[in-house]
Amino acid sequence: MASTTETNQFQDASTIRMKPLSPALGAEIRGVDVSQPLSGETFETIRNCWYEYGVVCIAGQMLEEMDQVRFGQYFGELANTQGEYEIGKGHPSIMYITNQKEDGKYVGALPDGEMYFHSDMCYVERPSMATILYAMEIPSVGGNTLFANMYKAYEMLPAETRQRLAGLKAVNSYEPGTSAPTAAMRTRSKPSPSARSYAHPIVCTHPVTGKKSLYVNRLMTEYIVGMPREESNTLLESLFDHQEQAQFIYEHRWTRGDLVIWDNRCMLHARGDFNANELRKLRRVTVKGDSIS
Repeated sequence: MASTTETNQFQDASTIRMKPLSPALGAEIRGVDVSQPLSGETFETIRNCWYEYGVVCIAGQMLEEMDQVRFGQYFGELANTQGEYEIGKGHPSIMYITNQKEDGKYVGALPDGEMYFHSDMCYVERPSMATILYAMEIPSVGGNTLFANMYKAYEMLPAETRQRLAGLKAVNSYEPGTSAPTAAMRTRSKPSPSARSYAHPIVCTHPVTGKKSLYVNRLMTEYIVGMPREESNTLLESLFDHQEQAQFIYEHRWTRGDLVIWDNRCMLHARGDFNANELRKLRRVTVKGDSIS
């Protein structure tokens, strides 16, 4: 049993305040400083909220690189950043998402423009379980992150569509160094030799909640395995249009100090455009996951 002194160094879960962010998904948490050690009860409160709402924003944080790394490690083993984004960071799990430049060159990843809905690392066998993104500098307008609830998207599919999707897999692809949508990929005759890709079930079951969700996305899902390409394109486009309905979406307007954690297995995310002349800087770590099933 921990001594009183040891126990007092951890924050009390009773200080946590939570409120939903939207009817679709998401919750905001206040009353906790994640740069400090968390008790088991405090972390369980945060994680259970994350399981229930899919996206959690812990507002008002002041985090250095290693503070964010230590918090991420409560969720599990962190994934190392891909080679092309190993720039300006003090830990292998950290990625800076920013349009900041030094000597005329970007110092981080994914610097500007909008980005279609997607799931992080969906093109590898074991995609990220969680993404943890911290807001350091935010433009005056734009650059919001949209989240889409794939539990609700699956639940609202017609029964005949759910039956049609059962057992199907789709290939997700990524071209290193780009954020281009895959519309062109879905019509190409053969994959690029530089592309990374992996086939996952279109419908997956969350390993903790047991709920089913859609696991395809407009940015990276290329084709359905074993289906003629034209039929695959038509079905995928209908699924993309369905999952991007406003009823499934929460749009997060960032404030400096926001720490947002989303469940990458059941939530998609996208980015809105912003003024490239204004600085946008966020710091990301991701948590390793298991195979999608």
